[in-house]
Amino acid sequence: MPASVAHACFRSPPTLALLAAFATYTPHTACPRRNATLPHRLISKACEPLPRRRCLSRGPRAALPASNMGVDSHRWVKPRHDHEFLIDDVLRLAGGGGKIRIGFDVAGGAANFAARMRERGVTVFTTVLDSAGKPMNEFVAARGLFPLLLSPAHRFPFYDGVFDLVHVGTTALAEGGSPALGQAGTEEALEFFMFDVDRVLRARGLLWIDSYVCHSDERRQLLVRLIGRFGYKKLKWVTGEKAGTGSAKPAMYLSAVLEKPARS
Repeated sequence: MPASVAHACFRSPPTLALLAAFATYTPHTACPRRNATLPHRLISKACEPLPRRRCLSRGPRAALPASNMGVDSHRWVKPRHDHEFLIDDVLRLAGGGGKIRIGFDVAGGAANFAARMRERGVTVFTTVLDSAGKPMNEFVAARGLFPLLLSPAHRFPFYDGVFDLVHVGTTALAEGGSPALGQAGTEEALEFFMFDVDRVLRARGLLWIDSYVCHSDERRQLLVRLIGRFGYKKLKWVTGEKAGTGSAKPAMYLSAVLEKPARS
């Protein structure tokens, strides 16, 4: 059985070196500035849960302008591509299964999805990892939204069946479970991720797979087979070719809104 703290770190010497730097400090003093981004770098490598430290957190870093943080006020509101669904259209699909009140967005970046849902009276929790040194968690909190420092590889810290909607995109499905297992993109990794999504989604809740890019037909078929095993009802299902990938074989988009069955 692996150790309960940061066990994935021990599979990689470079990651283990990052963990050593994270754990090097003087207790009861301010946490070192030089490793302010280390927790995010470690979590992005599935080196979690991190060991607790006895140093004092510093104040927030200076926030970056919204223009540099990936804010997008038009996505999911105005149509841009056939594979991008609009929020209002998806919310209408939930009519028979109950009102959408609370949602979960996996790997949500600047929390644009949560911001659009808040405008419609829906509370959304967003998993956020800092990117290229940008303080994304602080930025999301400054928007009045709820950031959750968590990689897609980690078990979601929520009770069973609490969400009306789970929204996942390309990053979440590509990374789901794989770093912790040490094999990126394997069927087992994706299956573990989908089992946890299914666990936190209530019966007749909606799973929104948003513009997932399948770089091979085998990957698309794998995801389709996995969805089929869970028995979800297809409310919306769109596939299309992604241009400009630079590959001889075109990548495919997959977008879907699925309803979780009520299991006895």
